[in-house]
Amino acid sequence: MRCLLCLLLCVLLLPVPSAAQTVEQTAAQGAALTAAEIQARRPDLFDAATGFRIGRQRAPTPSDIPTPARRVTTPEAQALLAGGALALDVYGATRSRYDELDGTWLVADPRLSLPGAVWLPEVGRGQLSAEMAGYLAQEVSARLTADPQRGLLVFCIADCWMSWNAAQRLAAAGHAPVYWYREGTDGWAEAGLPLEPVTPVPVSVD
Repeated sequence: MRCLLCLLLCVLLLPVPSAAQTVEQTAAQGAALTAAEIQARRPDLFDAATGFRIGRQRAPTPSDIPTPARRVTTPEAQALLAGGALALDVYGATRSRYDELDGTWLVADPRLSLPGAVWLPEVGRGQLSAEMAGYLAQEVSARLTADPQRGLLVFCIADCWMSWNAAQRLAAAGHAPVYWYREGTDGWAEAGLPLEPVTPVPVSVD
């Protein structure tokens, strides 16, 4: 009887996982949650007006993305690039900032990305300044002048919400089609595909 009481006491004293821990543990076990499920559990991490992720950008990403953006796999991403899609790398530059005199990014660590990718740092944040919003719009539009219907392949690294945000932002701006490559450069490298050095596109300071 005493042993049973001790066992019950131990069970009661076990810590109850928080909502954040539950989300991360589920993802770690290989069962990715949908965006709606994650948002329902952690509404504090999302912008109530836009639905974009604004907190803890480096965390397991959902299994889906709201339409009209569409999630693609590594083979699909490979086919899109072969077909001429524009690869947009939105990997952040949290320890860096662009030079306000000439617009160049002062990036501390080198970045390897998909072949031919255009790197636009910081445009995947859940809330953008007018400056960064203009930077994204200007650089994407400039590359779609010849073909406005050119596909956009948006990515970052695995477990990074910035590509999820950016893909939706571009789709909402009227760009089509927009594809979200959830696994990003991590998934590309794991598939044995080549990565290339990339430098961030300067911000226009005129």
